[in-house]
Amino acid sequence: MTSLILFAQADVIDDVIEQSWLFWYFNACGWFFGLLFLLVSIVFVTLAIMNWLAISRNAIVPQEMIEQFHAKLESKEYQEAFDIAKESDSVLGRVLAVGLVKMSTDVATAEQSINDTAEEEVMRLEHRVNYLGTVASVSPMLGLLGTVWGMIDAFNVIAKGTPQAGRIADAIALALVTTQIALLIAIPALVLFEVFKNRLAQLVLELDTQIAQVLKQFKQS
Repeated sequence: MTSLILFAQADVIDDVIEQSWLFWYFNACGWFFGLLFLLVSIVFVTLAIMNWLAISRNAIVPQEMIEQFHAKLESKEYQEAFDIAKESDSVLGRVLAVGLVKMSTDVATAEQSINDTAEEEVMRLEHRVNYLGTVASVSPMLGLLGTVWGMIDAFNVIAKGTPQAGRIADAIALALVTTQIALLIAIPALVLFEVFKNRLAQLVLELDTQIAQVLKQFKQS
């Protein structure tokens, strides 16, 4: 029974320490930088999740859809091939659906429409990845702003005469904590930006290859 009470007390103490630590961090940042970093963190997490879902094989070049589409083309079942492409919620599916609509007019027109649509889709994905890079670039600047703000505040307290240790400590805490939080956001944002950028380049290469194969099949038919 005594051991259970001690464990319960230890848990309570740990919760108090954790809450005090978070409260201290928020106090050190102040409401302005606290809300600013909260907003940047939300944007970062949102972009990370969106890119994680959008930059995947199933979202860009799903293998199952490719196999079904080519099978229909080889058997010259163009309407069924169009239905497969249209029902696929993928970049390749949207690109091929546009191309098949124009195919009845002219192969050259269809090829141009496919290339234009593919370029638009890839550009949209690249812009989303670049926003993540922007977070990685802007976060350290916000941290530097907090550092400069805190140091100016500290020197301002010293310049007024008798230094107040508490106010100087608060100013230095602002300078250091804002820098730390900014780096904690910027470092993973930069890593994910590079990962997503390289992954997107690989999948775009596969997308171009599949488009070229489809156009080749149409020209030979």
